[in-house]
Amino acid sequence: RTYSLPAIVLMSAQFVQVISRLQTAPGPSERKNILLALTGHVLTCHQLGMVLMNLKYSAERVSAASMLALQVVDPENAVSHLLPYISWEEHSTREEILKACAGR
Repeated sequence: RTYSLPAIVLMSAQFVQVISRLQTAPGPSERKNILLALTGHVLTCHQLGMVLMNLKYSAERVSAASMLALQVVDPENAVSHLLPYISWEEHSTREEILKACAGR
């Protein structure tokens, strides 16, 4: 796989900071700005699942999955690694998220 930007891997401490910022962001626009900052980094499906779990609204999760899908280095793990984080979503929302990540 080739990336248009240099792929930057987040260290564990950096990723924890991202999650913490998502948890304390006051609104959707602030959370979206945090997600936009992730677009230069590569993510695993597990990390993407953690990001999605920390977004407040289903629409935010679908948007984030679509926005960050190209950053995922292991799309073949979308179902097994993402499903635990989105299992409580409505079926159609789960399908949208998985399609964005696995079917990019």
